[in-house]
Amino acid sequence: PPVVGFGLTMIGPTLLHYGSEQQKNTHLPAIVRGDIRWCQGYSEPNAGSDLANIQTKALVQGDTLVVSGQKIWTSYANDSDWIFALVRTSKGDKKQQGITFVLIDLASEGVQIRPIELISGQSPFCEVFFDSVRVPIANVVGEIDQGWGIAKALLGFERSMIGAAVGGQLQGLEAVLVAKARQSL
Repeated sequence: PPVVGFGLTMIGPTLLHYGSEQQKNTHLPAIVRGDIRWCQGYSEPNAGSDLANIQTKALVQGDTLVVSGQKIWTSYANDSDWIFALVRTSKGDKKQQGITFVLIDLASEGVQIRPIELISGQSPFCEVFFDSVRVPIANVVGEIDQGWGIAKALLGFERSMIGAAVGGQLQGLEAVLVAKARQSL
């Protein structure tokens, strides 16, 4: 179910710490209710495990980002409503600079999702293509060009969730996270 996965354990805590009030009010109740499913748009072709080597670009046009590029190995994108993604908004002296963390509605015009079929004929993985997708600047988490720190924080939440699951402590974690999320609303 949507309540178990990237929404409650990754983007939810990230929005609690870094999201605007509008983002919290819009997304946290839907995450807690399990009304929406999220996926993660970090990996890209030709980037390997080098997260800072992203090529998906976002150009600022007024109060909109225009996103073009591709994400790969995106788990359950074909079942998701939203994607939290890293996009390149400028070049800096270091490749970790100029990265923006943004929330994108997968129903937006210009988004195309293709499942990556494994030899078994099944797979949770997808490719996600962005062809001049218009995203409101209000969907930027934090500030433009300052997404690297937020991306690392989200990975910390992910590692905590994986550690709890491996340690057999995930049972009941959903209730604790839901209670914390409701307290902050």
